[in-house]
Amino acid sequence: MSIRSRSFVFFTALVAAALGISAGVAAGQSTPVLTEQPPGDGTPIPRAPDGRADLSGFWNKGTHPNTSAPIEPLPFTEAGLKAFNDVADLIDPTSYCHFPGMPRMNSSPYPMEIIQLPDRVLFLYEYMHNFRVIWTDGREHRPTWPTTLMGDSVGRWEGDTLVIDTVNLSGDTWLDSHGNRHSDELHVIERWRRISANELWYEATIDDPKFYTEPWTTGWVIPLAPPDWELMEYACTDNNRDAEEGLLQPGALDGSGRDGTAIATPPTYPAGSSGDRPAPR
Repeated sequence: MSIRSRSFVFFTALVAAALGISAGVAAGQSTPVLTEQPPGDGTPIPRAPDGRADLSGFWNKGTHPNTSAPIEPLPFTEAGLKAFNDVADLIDPTSYCHFPGMPRMNSSPYPMEIIQLPDRVLFLYEYMHNFRVIWTDGREHRPTWPTTLMGDSVGRWEGDTLVIDTVNLSGDTWLDSHGNRHSDELHVIERWRRISANELWYEATIDDPKFYTEPWTTGWVIPLAPPDWELMEYACTDNNRDAEEGLLQPGALDGSGRDGTAIATPPTYPAGSSGDRPAPR
């Protein structure tokens, strides 16, 4: 995909978000946010030399503005509900080019490459030019790892599923562009499964006792990218007049508002990228 065409896809997604339209539909691609893994398309799952399902490849991450759509209302604590409604007066951290954190990195657009090795899995993201090294050799969380935007992640295999456990996340990121929030006690469990030759299932469990009375889980399918795609240069700060000239506006990037309740108003994504529309094949 050329720089011009990929930029157009993301621009389309941004415009769609501003208008309250499904970004996936506007860009010609959409996978619903779900609470359970759907069946794959029936094509054979590639295998790594060790026999495990192979997650390797270039993958086309879609835009999922509201990752809690099929679960709402979320099980907020009093502090969590206040943080959710405070979004109306806050500027999204990614507007300042801050790393999106986890799991938001995986609901943001632009492709990624996964490289699966015997003792680790590498995630290379075009978005924010970010990367993750997920060790699967049995090591545990680092006792001296600092609190960061992307956190401290370690992995393990459960059969064909890569399970990633992430802690030490700062409270300075949001869970998605809908404005779902988390505290500095966030603990994220991700599950990555290849469910066909063309599809990954991604699942994230949000465990944050400061903001939620119980954990909640969300997920979506990530399709394989076209065979000619590669990761390209990404720069968030070049010519960012909105940030440099004080033009950024408060509120969720998906255009939803807040009225003090546990449901954002209006519900800007009832279907499509955050709802029930199936992905085209």
